Amino acid sequence: MKSIMRLSLLPLLLLLLVVTKTTALSRCIEKEIDVLFDLKATLKDPEGLLQSWRGLNCCSWYGVTCHNKTGHIIKLDLGNNNFSNESALTGDISPSLTHLTHLEYLDLSRNDFGGASIPKFIGLLKNLRHLDLHGAGFGRKIPPQLGNLSKLNYLDINFPIYKISSISSVDSLQCLSGLSSLTYLDMSWWNLSAASDWLESLNMLASLQEVRLRFTNLQPTDLNSLSQSNFTVLDKIDLSSNSFNSTFPYWLTSIQTVSEINLAYCRLHGSIPKAVGNLTALTELHLYKNSLEGAIPESIGRLCNLQILSLSDNNLVGDIDNLGKAMVGCMKKLIVFDFGSNNLSGSLSGWLGSFSRLLSIDLSHNSLIGSVPSKISQLVRLNELDISHNFLQGVLSEEHLDNLSKLSSLVMSSNSFRISVDANWVPPFQLYELELHSCPLESQFPRWLQTQTRVETIDLHNTGSIGPLPDWLGTSLMSLSSLDLSNNLLTGKLPASVVHMKSLRFLRLDSNQLEGQIPDMPRSIDVLDLSNNSFSGPLPHNLGNSLRFAFLSNNHLNGSIPSYFCDMAWLQVLYLSDNILSGKLPNCWKQSSRIVRLDFSNNNLEGEIPSSFGSLTSLLSLHLNKNRLSGVIPTSLSSCTQLRLLDLGENLFKGSIPACIGNSLKLLEMLRLRSNQFSGNIPVGLSQLQELQVLDLANNKLSGPLPRSIGNFTGMASKKQEPILPLMVFAFGSYGVAYYNESLYIATKGEERIYSRILYLMKSVDLSGHELTGEIPIEIGALVELQNLNLSRNRLSEHIPETVSRLGSLESLDLSWNQLSGVIPQSMASLHLLSHLNMSYNNLSGNIPPGSQLQTLGDEDPYIYAGNRDLCSPLVPESCAGNKEKQAGHEEHTDVHDVLLYVFSGLGYGIGLAAVWWVLIFSKAVSMGYFQFVDSICEKICDWMILLKIKVNMKLMRRNQSPEPCSIRQADFDRFRLVQ
Repeated sequence: MKSIMRLSLLPLLLLLLVVTKTTALSRCIEKEIDVLFDLKATLKDPEGLLQSWRGLNCCSWYGVTCHNKTGHIIKLDLGNNNFSNESALTGDISPSLTHLTHLEYLDLSRNDFGGASIPKFIGLLKNLRHLDLHGAGFGRKIPPQLGNLSKLNYLDINFPIYKISSISSVDSLQCLSGLSSLTYLDMSWWNLSAASDWLESLNMLASLQEVRLRFTNLQPTDLNSLSQSNFTVLDKIDLSSNSFNSTFPYWLTSIQTVSEINLAYCRLHGSIPKAVGNLTALTELHLYKNSLEGAIPESIGRLCNLQILSLSDNNLVGDIDNLGKAMVGCMKKLIVFDFGSNNLSGSLSGWLGSFSRLLSIDLSHNSLIGSVPSKISQLVRLNELDISHNFLQGVLSEEHLDNLSKLSSLVMSSNSFRISVDANWVPPFQLYELELHSCPLESQFPRWLQTQTRVETIDLHNTGSIGPLPDWLGTSLMSLSSLDLSNNLLTGKLPASVVHMKSLRFLRLDSNQLEGQIPDMPRSIDVLDLSNNSFSGPLPHNLGNSLRFAFLSNNHLNGSIPSYFCDMAWLQVLYLSDNILSGKLPNCWKQSSRIVRLDFSNNNLEGEIPSSFGSLTSLLSLHLNKNRLSGVIPTSLSSCTQLRLLDLGENLFKGSIPACIGNSLKLLEMLRLRSNQFSGNIPVGLSQLQELQVLDLANNKLSGPLPRSIGNFTGMASKKQEPILPLMVFAFGSYGVAYYNESLYIATKGEERIYSRILYLMKSVDLSGHELTGEIPIEIGALVELQNLNLSRNRLSEHIPETVSRLGSLESLDLSWNQLSGVIPQSMASLHLLSHLNMSYNNLSGNIPPGSQLQTLGDEDPYIYAGNRDLCSPLVPESCAGNKEKQAGHEEHTDVHDVLLYVFSGLGYGIGLAAVWWVLIFSKAVSMGYFQFVDSICEKICDWMILLKIKVNMKLMRRNQSPEPCSIRQADFDRFRLVQ
């Protein structure tokens, strides 16, 4: 009976034993629970990730894993899996962590420890096998104690530099030599420039399979310096984004086990070694963004396992046809073929269609010729095709594309082939990107695009598309983010349905023939360019709330400028120039601090500049020229301290030029106030604009002397290497790219020209058309890079200063219609770049410097020295100084002779005209034969009379010593130049 009872109690005892043991395990080890409590106390947990850390059952806490048998904590996974700073752990790591002596796995990745050093005590966790600290905000130095983790096989301390405040640097990698079990190493973003032993140290890690050292400033080295290579199991190596500035690291070619090599962005030069073909285990080879040159070795064709081959953005040359045929036989696994942006030549026929597994092809920006092979249709897996910017010809039809059902990106821009598909063609694919710009289309706007309901980017600019835009544009292409149809022949109206394109951010329709009123835009629009069309009527009621860049110039828009532009929180650029807008400028710009460029030029705007313009504190350029604006320049503009360009020309502004321009706008580089009603002196304070390159105050009512401080414009004394204002580039991934240069009208070489792309190179001073008096200051010689100087139509006197000869870059010089006297400085003969000169109507005397550009220009156009009675100009061949008496004795005889010439010339002209009429009346056949001959004789006689008239007037002026020219002299000289 007792034996039976013992047997019945046995299962109960066993169950009790199991429960007791399980309970003990679930309660964790008390000492280790205390460690976790200490860790929780030193960490800051904004998202409450550690709120489950309470009670005694630590094995069920967040991120904690215990051993099934011993109950010891073996894993702490506290990585920030939300990838956001808001959920990151911060604070300090408790040193009591060292009491977790059985810990094998520690993950603190993507947290933020504020650039602190990696704790030294981590080196005491002898059983640690996995340590992941990447992106955790550690920095400074790597503690050598990490070298004690001999069981460690995974180490990731990749710290992006933007996540830490201090620079993380390493002087030596010798500390890694003790990690004998290491298989994975990632030290990207550490500064290893001083670690010259990096390769030797890595070579000591015989178990290493994967190493990533991106952005580490590694120094080039050579495997030949090693006594023996231990890279016997190395599989993947990523050394990208290091400035090796060397040839291809030849030591890599001896690692037979390597399957992935990434050397992108390493400034490699020289050729790709043929020995790369020996790495038969390679599946990925990334060499893009380097300076490699020479031919691609055909030995690459032996890499039968290769799947990704990326050689774009180098200087590689050679016939791609031969290379392609060498690769066809073996490389059946190739899925990415990236040879874009090189100098490859040859054709695509005979080999491209053989890589049946290709997913992506990039052959853009090369010199490929021939036609697109029809066998490209065999690449049924193809997802991305980019053959843009080549010299491909022929016709691309639906035969090429009908089998490419998986195609999502089609980029074929800037080629010479015609795209010809049936009007009713329905493609088998759904694209997200289509770029065909600068490829001629055979039809109007492609009808088949109506089927592409998922497309995000369409670029058809400069394709010759004609006719109206379809009404379905805004209803079928609802996913469109970027649409560029600029520089075509599109007509008609912009469909109102465009407002329904809720994802549209980038819209370029500029340089077409669109007309009618601009419809409302979707709220999502970011960049809008409708310039250079024929849009009319007032601006729409709604241009979207997200608008940043608006280009509506060169249309027929009328009405006033809507005040809603002031309410656009993100607006940065607004161009409304060359329209017929009227009314006053809106006075509502107090909330528009993001605006950097405003152009309202060439409209019919009137009134004063509103004071709220002073709130545009980020403004870089302001164009208000060619309007009817009046009043004075408001002092509030002095708050626009970032201004580089200010153009108020061709308006009705009056008063003095405010001193605040020089005192406050210290960054100003272009100042254009010409053709207004400004009066008073030129402010001396303008000399504080040391960045100034263009100063145009012409055609106002300024008086007084030229300030001697004109030599302080140091911007005109040095060369500038970059645009005065940053080139506006708008890019949204592959959505679209647009470039906009700043532009300015500059009067030079006798005409007004618009400067845009090279505006930053121009240095000009135009102070013409005033009542300026006194002498030309000698300080003007300091402006050694000046290209255009115009001081004409003033009352400047005294001599031309010798320092003008220092202006070696001068191309245009106009000193006409002043009261300058004395001789032309001989030193001005050194102005070899001078191509336009005018010194007429002064009191200059003496000889023109012989054998110089000054004399050559005078021979080409004698008028440039006219009106200087004591100057030996081409119109006065006699010596002005030594033959005055002889000249006076012959003046009367010459005048009589000139009069007789006039009389006989007139008689000859009359007789010739009568003869012509006689022939016309009595002999039509004869008149047809002689008409052309007689007409040419009459034309020559007329030209001769004009020349004689000019000479007579010049001699009369010298005889009477008249300071002012005859009223007809300007027109006569203009006609004389035409005759010459």
